[in-house]
Amino acid sequence: MRRRNESWIQDKFIQTGGIEAFMPGVVGALLEFGYKISDVRKASNLMKCAKAMSYAWERAGKRQEQIAREAEEKGYYVTAGEAYLRAALYYGRGQWSITEEENQRKIELHAKCIMCYKKMVEYCEYKIERVEIPVGDKFIVGNLHLPNTKEKVPAILFCPGMDMIKEEYPYPFNNHALKRGAAVLSIDGPGQGESNIRNIKVTLKNYDEAGKSAVNYLASRPEIDADRLGIFGVSMGSYWAPRIAAIDDRLKGCVAALGCYLSKDLIFNCAQPGFRKNYMYMSGIYNDDEFDEMAEQMTLENIAPNIKIPTLLSVGEWDELNPVEHSKKFFELLGGPKELWVWKDEFHPCGGVAHEAYPAAIDWLLAAVNGKIDPNLKEDKFIKTNI
Repeated sequence: MRRRNESWIQDKFIQTGGIEAFMPGVVGALLEFGYKISDVRKASNLMKCAKAMSYAWERAGKRQEQIAREAEEKGYYVTAGEAYLRAALYYGRGQWSITEEENQRKIELHAKCIMCYKKMVEYCEYKIERVEIPVGDKFIVGNLHLPNTKEKVPAILFCPGMDMIKEEYPYPFNNHALKRGAAVLSIDGPGQGESNIRNIKVTLKNYDEAGKSAVNYLASRPEIDADRLGIFGVSMGSYWAPRIAAIDDRLKGCVAALGCYLSKDLIFNCAQPGFRKNYMYMSGIYNDDEFDEMAEQMTLENIAPNIKIPTLLSVGEWDELNPVEHSKKFFELLGGPKELWVWKDEFHPCGGVAHEAYPAAIDWLLAAVNGKIDPNLKEDKFIKTNI
């Protein structure tokens, strides 16, 4: 509520910048997840204000769902699967900007997202299972991507960012982990995706509990090698993933990319107000003072020394939500083997290098779970991206 008078500024930026008004460089990352540039541009052209964003993405979703159904009727199942995925992504992005409790439009858009994703799974070349994971007396939902092999495989637990849903990564038609022989479990943790629909709000500690439950689930699966488990978090997931790594010694490696490591002052008090509004919705805390009290405790400084496993940090040089100084401070505090990648000229999403950064991070993480990271590793890399 404190910053509601800034909405007119936000609307002006959206009119000129579309979705990138919220986060510079994000389009490159979306393309890596399976969005198409022509659809992103068309949707952005329809975004005349913040409220219009949801309707713009819904229109894109409807178009792709129509393409999918027509292809399906003709027996063009590859085309149908790809279009159903895009429809799921666009419907999912459409529901994301709705942050009112029990909003029927959000519920309906999210249901369309799930339905279209299920249809895509029918035509995917490998197995994707929708799984329910108990956390206390409730259940979170995940998508488990499994390689086509009878051998036990390593597995990665993926923690999406606060503006993401489990359907957005990995991209089934270019699954970086699967192509390298690993399974991926992507979850809607507390406050994310289906957890929002189920009224499972995020607290200071329950994402840790959800993560540990997800590791329990992976370790129980006969297809998974329980001795080769890693965790990968992006954006706000880069805050949650290290927290899980600090309390679960079954994990053998951690990637924390697009950092949100230390103070949340920038993201909640200085950046565009949508971030604060969204996390208030995710947490169910709408009183500013109460929210600030929680946010002040959302830092990894105290637990960093407890993270003993190999850990990779991957961030942009000009990250507007997480200055490089924060990344370097967190890097120094980590208690185990560690590596820091700073991508030149990139903002928070590292969209200009997403096609390089994601597969490289998966390579690094699988090296960690396979015991191939030097236990004395401490390396700080500045990666120049100009060609």
